[in-house]
Amino acid sequence: MVRFPFSSKRKRMSTILENVEDATPGYNKRLHVKGASEIVKNCCSHYIDSSGKVKRMNDAMNSNLDSVINEYAKQALRTIALAYKDIVPGECGPNHDLP
Repeated sequence: MVRFPFSSKRKRMSTILENVEDATPGYNKRLHVKGASEIVKNCCSHYIDSSGKVKRMNDAMNSNLDSVINEYAKQALRTIALAYKDIVPGECGPNHDLP
């Protein structure tokens, strides 16, 4: 397991888990990210809908998520988001530690 701790600059933390059964076949590593909703959301190209299906992020969903985040912020509430990505060999350097 590789960890990238939370920092106030990045506003997120990341962990790479190994031996993830349903990750990239033959490599089985997955990056998990948690942090400030607006930061994590902006890193995402897909989302999981209410029925559990993976869908490509579109302008309508992006705006909807921004509205929800902003509504909570107006109430002085903090939100966090969770995301994941199956990674492939050599992505972001041999130790997956390059930006």
